Amino acid sequence: MTIDEFQKNDLRIGKIISVEPVEGSEKLLKFLVDIGEAAPRQILSGIAKVYMPKDIAGKNVIVVANLDSRMMAGVESQGMLLGIEHLDDGTPMLFFPEGDILPGAKVS
Repeated sequence: MTIDEFQKNDLRIGKIISVEPVEGSEKLLKFLVDIGEAAPRQILSGIAKVYMPKDIAGKNVIVVANLDSRMMAGVESQGMLLGIEHLDDGTPMLFFPEGDILPGAKVS
């Protein structure tokens, strides 16, 4: 991948407004995330076995903001949360940037 290809990704800081389980799914959580736009984004992520909603609400995350929307378990997802797999066991982990960062700030 070239630097030009990488720069096509629109990575932004998002602030998690709310998180709830997706009905009928054991692994999906539904997030409302402020990424500095008029309306928050609804984003689904398969991390329900790793994070409790009450523990991550209000945190900052990194959002891939320029992906096409897609349906997951009958619910629209309007982006992707950036994460990694834990080295020891492959468990998905989110990045939680700390500090006073405005929602929508570009990640570069």
